[in-house]
Amino acid sequence: MQERRLFLRYPWERPVVLRSPGGQSWDAVSTDISVAGIGLRLTRETVTALAQGGTILSPGDHMLVLVPAAVSGTARGLNLQCRVKEVRRQSLDQYVAGAWFENVETDTEAVLARLVEAARRARWG
Repeated sequence: MQERRLFLRYPWERPVVLRSPGGQSWDAVSTDISVAGIGLRLTRETVTALAQGGTILSPGDHMLVLVPAAVSGTARGLNLQCRVKEVRRQSLDQYVAGAWFENVETDTEAVLARLVEAARRARWG
């Protein structure tokens, strides 16, 4: 299978918080990160609660991914607007989703680049 990503993703398992456009929040875990997007491990409850037009979270849906200050290394943490690219079911209660970052500010880009570089070094040394 040919890789189609423009930006390499690196393993990055960290606690994050997901927020729906309506303001509800759910705990989740990231699986990987790149300068353009993030992978997420989600429960069935989360993918149904975040659904915006169907019964489960789907490509095109939006969410906010909050990376806590302790994880991001910033004073306030990161608030990343995301658009869902894909959602795959792994088991009865587990899903993985890939999301693109949208409307990333310049200072946030620098923090993301730092996080991606740390993930790259952890993987490749």
